[in-house]
Amino acid sequence: MKKKFLAVLLLILALPAFLSARSLLDVSLGFGGSFTNPSGSSFSESIKDPVNWKFGGEVAVRLTVLQAQAMAFPMECANNGQGVLLLGFASLNVPIVGSLLFLELGMGPSVLYVPETKTNDSAYYMLKDDTKAEASAITFTDALMESPLYLQLGLGLEIGKVGMRVRYLFESDSTMENFIETRSPMDLFNLNSGSLSLALSLKMF
Repeated sequence: MKKKFLAVLLLILALPAFLSARSLLDVSLGFGGSFTNPSGSSFSESIKDPVNWKFGGEVAVRLTVLQAQAMAFPMECANNGQGVLLLGFASLNVPIVGSLLFLELGMGPSVLYVPETKTNDSAYYMLKDDTKAEASAITFTDALMESPLYLQLGLGLEIGKVGMRVRYLFESDSTMENFIETRSPMDLFNLNSGSLSLALSLKMF
C-alpha cells in the first residue's frame, strides 16, 4: 500500500514537469543580492545604502518540481568580523507558464559563521537571538540546529539557459531544533524579519 502511495505521489509531483516540457533535471549556478530594510527606515532611502545589501552566490538542483538550494552571503558582523551567512532550502519549483515562469516555495536552515581574523580573536557562530557561540565549543551541526529557519517565496523566469529569480526570504523565530521538538508548522510563521533577494542564474545542464 505504501509503495502504491509513493508511486502516485511521485507521479503527481512529476506531472507539472511533463506538461510544461521542462527537463526533469536542472543544475544552475547563480549570483545575486539580498536587501533588508531596517525597521523604521524609509524604503527609498534604505535601498540606496550598501550596508543594507548582501551579495553572494548560490547553487540549485531541481528534479521535476523538487528543488534543493544552497546560498552563501559574505557579510560584515559585529566587532568588524567578516562572516558568511549560509542558507539551505528544500523547495517546490512549480511551473506557472510552461518552462518560462515558475513559483518557488521553500524552507530550510541557516548558519552564520565568523572565522578568526586579525580583527576577530576567535571564530564563532551567531545563533538565534544574536547568541554568540565559540566555534571551538560547538559543532557546525549543532550551530545549524540552533540557528533560525528561513522560509522562501519567489518567482523565477528562465529564457534558455539564463534565469532571473525574485524572492522574499523570511527569517523565522523557530530553529530546526525547536521545529523537530514541537513538530508544529505554525511555529515557522512566527517571523522576525524579511529580505528581498534578486539573483541571476545560469543553467549548467
